[in-house]
Amino acid sequence: MTETTVDYPLVVVGAGAGGLVVAIGAAKAGKKVLMIERGTYGGDCTNFGCIPSKALIAAAELAHGIKASEAYGVAAPAERPIWSEAFTRTRRIVQEILHHEDPQALKEHGVDALTGTASFVDSHTLEVSDASGNITTVRAKQIVLATGSRPLVPPIKGLLDTPYLTNETLFDLEKPPASIIVMGGGPIGSEMTQALCRLGSRVTLVQREPHVLMKEDSEAAHIVQEAFVQEGITLQLSSMAVEVRYDATEFQVDVKDGEGKVHTLVAQQLLVATGRVPNSHNLGLDKAGVTATPQGYIEIDTYGRTSQKHIWAVGDITGYALFTHMAENQGRTVLTNLLLPWPFRKKLDLKQSVPRVTYTDPELAHVGLSEEEAIAQYGAKKIAVYRVPLKEVDRAITAGRTEGLVKVVTKRWSSKILGATIVAPRAGEMLCEISLAKHAGVPLRKLSGLIHPYPTYSLALRRASDGWLKETILPAVMKLIGR
Repeated sequence: MTETTVDYPLVVVGAGAGGLVVAIGAAKAGKKVLMIERGTYGGDCTNFGCIPSKALIAAAELAHGIKASEAYGVAAPAERPIWSEAFTRTRRIVQEILHHEDPQALKEHGVDALTGTASFVDSHTLEVSDASGNITTVRAKQIVLATGSRPLVPPIKGLLDTPYLTNETLFDLEKPPASIIVMGGGPIGSEMTQALCRLGSRVTLVQREPHVLMKEDSEAAHIVQEAFVQEGITLQLSSMAVEVRYDATEFQVDVKDGEGKVHTLVAQQLLVATGRVPNSHNLGLDKAGVTATPQGYIEIDTYGRTSQKHIWAVGDITGYALFTHMAENQGRTVLTNLLLPWPFRKKLDLKQSVPRVTYTDPELAHVGLSEEEAIAQYGAKKIAVYRVPLKEVDRAITAGRTEGLVKVVTKRWSSKILGATIVAPRAGEMLCEISLAKHAGVPLRKLSGLIHPYPTYSLALRRASDGWLKETILPAVMKLIGR
């Protein structure tokens, strides 16, 4: 075991999306930077989240397309396709992207890297322990915490004694399991439920709430849920696991339904996707005087500073919208504030509507307030909701994808955009137009004058903007003049 001491003007703890933005940006600006990472450079998104999940989803979409080809007048192969290489491809893509984020890549950007677990000694000093037990004491003038989050493992009897999967271990599988129980119907659970089903697994989804994707607009979530049912996924809704057992070949999960009855589910694998918790437990925040919530999220001000003004925090560890794009956005703001003098510092817009996408098929994309939230905040009489089902959109009809909708929530008379939900193929791409309009303060009615190429799914947004005139203004005018 060796002990060394180093000094840096800037230290970034955590090589995920937010930390990489700060470290690389600061190095390009000429600062001497040290990045500390426990081992998974690239963070959760590259290693266990966005990248592998979307790679697997891409394979699943292709598999589903082959199975559904006859509906489009295309002869499907007679033999049953083999999808065992989907996980191999997924891991290959992860490794390809990691080459741009590993210690060697960081060195090329001018960032020094230190692999090990960091904890505070005091507010300016970190102790980093590597896998061999070597200790490096790091003194820093400025510190940025970007340690992300990890899967929440619920306190279910017997669960910890089993080889359950999380999103951090799922992609280590060699092939899709014959059967799997997915615990949790949020974005991760829903995406992997559908992908694994399409790759040949028999999937049962256990969800405590009455439908999947409970944080989303209920009308939109039910469209996705109906797609699950159509594809043969078994849904155990309003249900919760109470005990888990494993006998070396299969999992046995006792599930209590809404009526209090307990029955046993059996499957080859079990995926736990019940939420996230911040990676702050081993940082020694108390020694640094950094304030955190009881749940472990670090409290920050509008500039990204913690209770210690030279210690900053970005990403999941702050508890604001646990998305890669949010971490990057926070990272850019903190980077600006580290580089520029006080008069030029930027504030984090922590109240800004953060767009989000669940990559099921159809995708579910959302920004701003839902219909229910808008009614609660403004009252039903002051808002207008414009719905355009995809069955009325020519591109959706030609593609045979009419199961979705566009739903825009606005102030009634001004058509100020309060929120929007889109359920459609590539809904995430469609959301950008409405998200930009909302961010720039462009009312929905103005989108009616924007020429949209025909035929595209985005014409549904123009149809929604036409609704302000047809469904709100004209009826009011006709009533006013007595016709």
